Amino acid sequence: MLDILFVCTGNLCRSPMAEALFQSKLTSDYPGLTSLILAHSAGTSAVEDSPATSSAVQAMDLWDVDLEPHRSSELTLTQLRDADIVVVMAREHLLSIERMYPQALQKSTTLKHLASMSQEIAVRLGEETVQDEDEACQRLAAVLELLRDAADSDNFLADVQSRSSDIIDPIGSSLQVYLGVAEDIESSLDKVMRALFGRPETAA
Repeated sequence: MLDILFVCTGNLCRSPMAEALFQSKLTSDYPGLTSLILAHSAGTSAVEDSPATSSAVQAMDLWDVDLEPHRSSELTLTQLRDADIVVVMAREHLLSIERMYPQALQKSTTLKHLASMSQEIAVRLGEETVQDEDEACQRLAAVLELLRDAADSDNFLADVQSRSSDIIDPIGSSLQVYLGVAEDIESSLDKVMRALFGRPETAA
């Protein structure tokens, strides 16, 4: 099973929304992969077992996604070791990962950076839809290799930081801000999922 870990700070809004939107898109666009992909989320400074913010829940309602059952989880060394790819919401989370488990940086990227690379990935790897777990693992390995090759130096972390934008933290902000963040995450995920899995099955 392919393990995809989304990371933010408190695991109360950004990474839960990313996880939920990813799962929703996986079900609708790549139904053949739903049993092969484990998507989950954690926070670098999370308080265990806290619910998502009410604004995050309200924002996801507009996407027909139920975030009520979500409970926060603090990022652990085990999660970083087990993940096949770690997708963070902001550059600061890469710094936290570097302190916790430096080896994980080789499979970590910000959501927006990966999205920005999606067109190049499609050119290099094609857009054939991933059909099974082996193909998913092979494509992910190739995607991570392309991300590393695109780095300007041996310091993969510094390169990602220099060229990537953050998903802003909406905590304490209005519902309108949350909706903007959700739209930012969704548009990035559209590109990221094509990068990871090829074109949607529904478009194949």
